Amino acid sequence: MWLARADVFVILAVATYGGEKSMKLAKVTIDNFRHIEHLELDFTDSFGRVRDVSLIVGPNMCGKTTILDAMAAALGPMTQLPTLRPGFKLSPKAVVRRNTLCAKVTCEVRFTEEEISATQELFTLAEDPARVKDQKSVKLTWTYPDAEHKYGHCNTNPNGAWPLFQGRLRAARLLSTRRTGLGSFRKVGGIFTFDQQRSGMGKSIPPQILEIIGGTTPENLGDPEGGRISDPRTILLSLWVRSMAEPADPTSAGDFALIKEKYAEICHPHKIIGATRDEVGELDLEFGDGKYSYGYDGLSSGEQMALLLLIRMVTDHIHQSIVLIDEIELHQHPTWQRKLLHLVPQMGQGNQVIATTHSPYLRDVMPPGTVIELGELEDSSLTRPQPHG
Repeated sequence: MWLARADVFVILAVATYGGEKSMKLAKVTIDNFRHIEHLELDFTDSFGRVRDVSLIVGPNMCGKTTILDAMAAALGPMTQLPTLRPGFKLSPKAVVRRNTLCAKVTCEVRFTEEEISATQELFTLAEDPARVKDQKSVKLTWTYPDAEHKYGHCNTNPNGAWPLFQGRLRAARLLSTRRTGLGSFRKVGGIFTFDQQRSGMGKSIPPQILEIIGGTTPENLGDPEGGRISDPRTILLSLWVRSMAEPADPTSAGDFALIKEKYAEICHPHKIIGATRDEVGELDLEFGDGKYSYGYDGLSSGEQMALLLLIRMVTDHIHQSIVLIDEIELHQHPTWQRKLLHLVPQMGQGNQVIATTHSPYLRDVMPPGTVIELGELEDSSLTRPQPHG
């Protein structure tokens, strides 16, 4: 069913102003990063609240991806978790603006009492003596290159606020010791980047599940060391197998069902039916559009992009996080674009989504104040980033 533009505006307005519940990026200043000489971005509304969804709009080559790269490069070292998109090369020649000495990115990051408390509990559980301050606003400054720090130098104002950024890291380490569960990821956040290929996916799958799927191994699915698997078909099949059995961790019991539900909402009338054996007995995913059924290889490019995003949002347990998505509308019909932009913030709890697009449709349906424009979409000339709106 098609929605009137006014109805779309109301839906997106509700999703965009959900209130601050977790780590949020309020403001960013970028200096001498690639071709950007100086750029200031504000992700807050007229009341000073951080928006749950912000859309950076502009034509090709205007600097949209560069902005996401700058934020990921600045925030990554503080979290000590991977935040850069695959293929991004961090080197002075690739990053620092020509004829300047260094690049600098300054981020104003906000934390809630709930996340501060959860991070303090995780540090205590990990027997880490570092003090997690009760600091709701932190200014982080990243400079690159730096002689002593491979990924750039970070400092915080106030000093010593770095533990606030590492709650998710502590949760991940404690998870391996079974001293905490996946529920910890619903309390502390991180930084997640989705590039235009929606790569960067990875999941550890038990050997017994791989055997059920059909003898696939990490070695022939992109990980020669036999650890994490990045093949989306295998990951989705493993989730289906787990959904058929009693889950060891109740917090992951509904992963396959959640992906199936959101996929049907975005790609209607297409849907995930489940898994089936093909003519040679191999297990494969089954999709349908109400008339015909088809396998994973029969997916359109738009269906693949939506599915890749949904799988990673669910399997990486992305909650309370800053989510950076490049070209959110890739290969999507305008109706699917709107649904995707509406549903992505709902895929996890308390996420802030900052997405780029060159879709006039998405620009026009977003509520006032949520769009940062870097140039006229109808103008093919290249423009230096000059945000407004």
